Amino acid sequence: MADCDFNSTMDCSNSTFFGNSTTNETLLTGPDYLDPSYYSMNYRIIGTVFQGIVFLVGVLGNIMVVIVVWQTRSMHTPTNCYLVSLSIADFMVLIASVPNEILAYYLLGDEWVWGPWGCAIFIFLQFLGINASSLSITAFTVERYIAICHPMKAQFICTVQRAKKIIYGVWIFACIYCSPWLFLTKTSPIYYKGYENLETCTFSLSRDLYLGYFMADLVLFYVLPLILYCVLYGLIARILFTNDIAKTPGKKNGNTGFNTGDSKKNNSSMNARVQVRFFDS
Repeated sequence: MADCDFNSTMDCSNSTFFGNSTTNETLLTGPDYLDPSYYSMNYRIIGTVFQGIVFLVGVLGNIMVVIVVWQTRSMHTPTNCYLVSLSIADFMVLIASVPNEILAYYLLGDEWVWGPWGCAIFIFLQFLGINASSLSITAFTVERYIAICHPMKAQFICTVQRAKKIIYGVWIFACIYCSPWLFLTKTSPIYYKGYENLETCTFSLSRDLYLGYFMADLVLFYVLPLILYCVLYGLIARILFTNDIAKTPGKKNGNTGFNTGDSKKNNSSMNARVQVRFFDS
């Protein structure tokens, strides 16, 4: 079968393209048919193996975290509550992205097989999991800062019930924020030579209109949390490592012990460390 170039003025007769009776003018103004393209076998095998390992380890690991914390009463702590939220978010991202990526290795080009609802739901779940993960880490960081730098206040602020309420708030906010993705995607037809009725998952509006949304994602869930992490962990490091905590008793005038001036510093730092252990137990 001869190739038909729609970008040229070449005359394409009905005997050289799918057996259809179409005129040269119709073909020239019709859709651009692409050459079929597939991933190489080596690319498929390597991609499937490595992404399959990531998927299995990630899914099993996150499920185990949730089960262990849920069934072990002694692990019902504020810190572990945030870790469970993070595990659920990571699990959601894995489920919504990795299987589709592996399946794409064996499909034609950017073909989409899950229909318009699948396009909307999978994209929504990916953004929801990523954003909820970022917010969970942020809440966890703030909780660690309070527990270490303000141990007395932490007894009343860093509680399991408060942590659960914060996690509920995180997920509600993430769901509302990401809900537009249920309407910002669609499936559109793609045309490959020799194939019909193929679709791809794409944007429903002009791509330029998504720039503001992407910039909001970048600022709210990446830039601002990163700045907050740096500040809070810097304060935590100052509390834990700038105070002089003697790992072995010093000797002064032949006697073993701390001097009076350093004892207050050491007691304060040790109290902070004890509070960290207390809230993690």
